[in-house]
Amino acid sequence: MTEASKSILVNTLKEWTKFTGERDKFTAVAHDVAEIAKKCVFESLAFLKTQNVDVEADAIETMKIMKAPVHVEAVIEATFPNVKASVMMKCSGASRMIVINPNLTVSAGGTPVTYDSLKKAIPQAFEANAADFVRDSFLYIARTGGKEQPA
Repeated sequence: MTEASKSILVNTLKEWTKFTGERDKFTAVAHDVAEIAKKCVFESLAFLKTQNVDVEADAIETMKIMKAPVHVEAVIEATFPNVKASVMMKCSGASRMIVINPNLTVSAGGTPVTYDSLKKAIPQAFEANAADFVRDSFLYIARTGGKEQPA
C-alpha cells in the first residue's frame, strides 16, 4: 500500500473518530437533558394530582395524563458527518421538542442555557416549558378524549 493510500485512509479514520466522538457526546447530553425534563414534567403532574386531576404521577417511568402515557425521550440523528440531538416530549397528540445545539446550549423555550448550567440548576424557562407541555397535553386530551386528530 502506498503512502498516499494510507494517508487517505488515515484521514477517513480521523473523520470517523471525530464523528463517533460527537455522536457519543451528544447521546450522553441528550439522555441527561431527557432525565432533567422528565423530573420537571413529573413535578408538574404531581402538582396536578394534588388538584384532583386524573394524572398518574407515582413514578417517572409510569407518568400518565388521563390514562395517556407521557413519553420524554432523547432523540439522536447521527448520519455521517452530522449529529443532531434533541429531547422529544409526547403525550397523545401533544408534543414539544427540546433542542441541543452544536455548542451544547439547550433550547427549551426562552433563552438557550448551557448544558453545564442546566446540570447545576434548572432555569425557570426550562420548568415553564415542561409545564406548558403538560398543559398542552392535558387540554389536548380533554378536547379529543385522547384520540389523535387526522392532519
